[in-house]
Amino acid sequence: MRLILCLLTLSTLCAQAQFDISMKLPHSNYMALEAISASVVITNRTGAVAVLGGPGRANWLSFNMKTSDGVEVASMNVSGAELVQIQPGGSIQRRVTVTDAYSPTDIGNYAMTARVFHAPSGDYYESARTRFSIVDAKPMWQQSYGVPAGFKDAGKTRKYSLHPLFDVNSTTLYFRMTDDKTGVMLRTYRLGPLSMVYDPQITIDAQNQLQVLFLAKPELFAYATIAPDGTLKKLAYYKQKGSDRPMLQQTNKGGVMVAGGEYFNPNAPPPAIPKVGGRDISDRPPGL
Repeated sequence: MRLILCLLTLSTLCAQAQFDISMKLPHSNYMALEAISASVVITNRTGAVAVLGGPGRANWLSFNMKTSDGVEVASMNVSGAELVQIQPGGSIQRRVTVTDAYSPTDIGNYAMTARVFHAPSGDYYESARTRFSIVDAKPMWQQSYGVPAGFKDAGKTRKYSLHPLFDVNSTTLYFRMTDDKTGVMLRTYRLGPLSMVYDPQITIDAQNQLQVLFLAKPELFAYATIAPDGTLKKLAYYKQKGSDRPMLQQTNKGGVMVAGGEYFNPNAPPPAIPKVGGRDISDRPPGL
């Protein structure tokens, strides 16, 4: 009996060692209704090429979400139509927005795991639990408005609100859109890091778009334009130059623009560093 038990234990350990599954979340705290994306890394330890998914096969990647009390609140499957091959010892990475299927709105602590199904063996392989919290923050600013023609739910009343979320080492500015009559949350997302050295500048333009200019980092301002349906239409950055600080300014036609400072593209390549000293050997005249 003891030998059988040892063999069963060894078999279980071997099965668990077939694939290494790791999952990471970019944050530990999320506002209610905020999208949560998970990064999953799958490493093949089978010693052979592993085949996952493919047309007509079962979904091979899924996520399970539970409360801190162990109560399951959601399970989401990722389409397995794509055929994936992992070489022996190789790894693949998948980034999935797990809240596309279910987004928790109740304040509290949660845990999530990722599971991989290996059809040839019929076994499931699970990652360690990753914990996160759903939190809320009071609005620093809110304003009701009517949805203009040309947008979904035109004529209805919505409410814009901005929420600073104070974490242990950082502060983040959030946008939220709610139904003004029912109070139902419709959209929530992060605008970026927030420094309160300067108060954010906030206004609604003639098209009922929300315009926000806030200090994201020392001397770096973020400028967000949000459409009446809650879509982030624009997110740009401006640098302060000495005492010339970016400011929101209203145009003659009721629009809003940024005046002052200098436009900054965080994705632009760094400027070339000028050569110091004499010419490079490649610069020598022909024939030398």
